Amino acid sequence: MLNFLKKLFGLSEQHINASNVFEKQSVECLEEQSSYVIMPKIKNENLEESSLDELLWQLRSYDGYVRQSTLEQLQDCYETALFPALLFRLSDYVPINQKLAARHLQRWSQRPEFSRLCVDYFLDIAAIQKRIRVVTEVEELLLKEVANNKSYLQDTLISLQGELPRILLVYIKKYQWVEHDYLIELCKVAKDQIVRKFWLDFIIQTQSNHELMIELQTLKFRDVQYRLFDVLYHRGVLTTDDLIKLWHSHYLSIMDYAYFALRQCQFDFKEYFTQYSIDSLNRQQLKIRAFQWILWKGDLPHFFHIIEKMESQKVANALVLFALKQKNIKLNQYLEYFHSTQQIVSPSQFIKAKGYCDTQPTLDELKQYLCLVEGSLSFQQKLDLTQGYSLWDQLYWFVTQQKFIETEKDQQSFYYHLRCRLQFLSYETYPPRWTVLQKNEVKQHLPTFMKQYPEIFEDIGVRKILENI
Repeated sequence: MLNFLKKLFGLSEQHINASNVFEKQSVECLEEQSSYVIMPKIKNENLEESSLDELLWQLRSYDGYVRQSTLEQLQDCYETALFPALLFRLSDYVPINQKLAARHLQRWSQRPEFSRLCVDYFLDIAAIQKRIRVVTEVEELLLKEVANNKSYLQDTLISLQGELPRILLVYIKKYQWVEHDYLIELCKVAKDQIVRKFWLDFIIQTQSNHELMIELQTLKFRDVQYRLFDVLYHRGVLTTDDLIKLWHSHYLSIMDYAYFALRQCQFDFKEYFTQYSIDSLNRQQLKIRAFQWILWKGDLPHFFHIIEKMESQKVANALVLFALKQKNIKLNQYLEYFHSTQQIVSPSQFIKAKGYCDTQPTLDELKQYLCLVEGSLSFQQKLDLTQGYSLWDQLYWFVTQQKFIETEKDQQSFYYHLRCRLQFLSYETYPPRWTVLQKNEVKQHLPTFMKQYPEIFEDIGVRKILENI
């Protein structure tokens, strides 16, 4: 046996037993395989991008020794991608790693780009205060760099929206980086709504009603106008003329609020509309009148007369959709408008219109919609229109849509959906609620349809119900 193993493995030395042979062979194989593994050679100078990415991953290792070794290798690295990683390591639960990250940032503070990096990663700096383990000296150093950059503070508060200017405002108020009066002026012209709220709350508490009225008339921000309108209305300083001006606002929310306030004053809307006819209105005033008419729920002929005078078709379509949303018109009237203006209703428009309806479209409304798409829907999409309808309504839809089959693919799709969606037709115990015209249409095509697909009508109950319609 030993001689056989010698020949098999080509071994010349003596072995005590076969286990030694396998052990030696396995060790040699492992050594040979390990010789092919190329370990990355990381240098402190001229780090390549790939090796830096690998080291940044190692900084998130669960092993504290690996993180320590990585921080030591990166002690002379000042790449931008390393900066947020060092900020994160300031809360490392291993003290030596925390100190290494802090020393690295302190050395970095002597470089010219440090101030810009503190600005770019201010949210990461702000997150440090929320952590349990912090380095106070480095935290103060970072915040000091941000505070000294006055141009950054001003530009961020004025021009940006979102979390950054809001967090920055909190720190400005907390550490008084900017004088209060100057901060109020910056917040007044800020783009972010929450930042503007700081100025808005201040003037509501400090300024008179007359000054607030001037701000309401001059400023164009919707949130500012709405808040000042609400404050002045509850203080009872707005006259009917003021409410009428606000009723003509470009913002729908303010227009709706003004309409509510005018109703509380028993305002005569009918007399007002009679006094100012639509013939004397310009394009923008005509658009506002349409919104006012919808809120007032005026008669539909006059509303569509306003729509006819609209120069922009997109604006007119949006107004009709808004009327549908406000329940001023029904879906069939919405579709009739598109038919009268010779427009095609896209699937997205129809889906949005359906979402504004309390009930699903009727079968007649679906057929009305198909007349407006002019072949833009595939046969599959037409069949899917009745998904979720009652089984009787789906049967009606299949019977009436069969005549539109053109290709073999349409036939296969039709048969597949027919079997899947009408397989439980026998469970329908009540007769269909079709109109007289729908019943006559079904009677006309049903005999041929039953011969083509007899498996759908095998149940005796289904046959009896269809015979008695």
